[in-house]
Amino acid sequence: MPPPVIQLEQVRKSFTMPGGERVDVLDIDFLAVEAGEQVALEGHSGSGKSTLLNVISGITRPDSGRVAIDGIDLGRLDEARRDRVRADKLGLVFQTFNLLPGFTALENVLVAMAFGSGRPDRRRAIGLLEAVDLGHRLHHRPAELSTGQQQRVAVARALANRPRVLLADEPTASIDAAHQAQVIDLLCGTSREHGVALVVVTHSAEVAGAFPRRLRLEDFNRAAAVLRRPAP
Repeated sequence: MPPPVIQLEQVRKSFTMPGGERVDVLDIDFLAVEAGEQVALEGHSGSGKSTLLNVISGITRPDSGRVAIDGIDLGRLDEARRDRVRADKLGLVFQTFNLLPGFTALENVLVAMAFGSGRPDRRRAIGLLEAVDLGHRLHHRPAELSTGQQQRVAVARALANRPRVLLADEPTASIDAAHQAQVIDLLCGTSREHGVALVVVTHSAEVAGAFPRRLRLEDFNRAAAVLRRPAP
């Protein structure tokens, strides 16, 4: 049986505040996400949701514990090899999109391909943009696109290198309520079509309700539960 595409064991992460106080943000015994699984990760503001995504993606190193992506232990890799795993195995969708403003929609997807192990594939890039209904906007820059269209470019870019995992950090935060369902349908639909595991971080119970698996950070991250307790 293949290993989970995401597996965390005994993961701890803390940060030092300006006054010198050490604050625990992650204290997770175990977390696993299987191939093709769709998961909503809920948590209140400051509960460590974004930190968890950064640890899963290898952007942030945990203080201790094991983080494995598709069976690859990120802790055993140097920075360059972690970058390679992130480019090849993970697709990232940020709430602010992070599109390159001087590049067209097509060029943004091709640039993402350039960071992976394969060569940029113009035909695949066009196909991904057509799949998110942007075939008629290939040569438009982000400033010439609506917020929803920019989000769709971000999803196409995240799928550029055939990732095993798609991570989305508050993907509806910059979208008006009328279009939130469209964004979630887009993420879930592309996840199913490409067999990609999807983890969406959200503080919205409505968004989380669209997912077959819902996890509250406080239920498996002891640090989040502690952070939420009122001061004595």
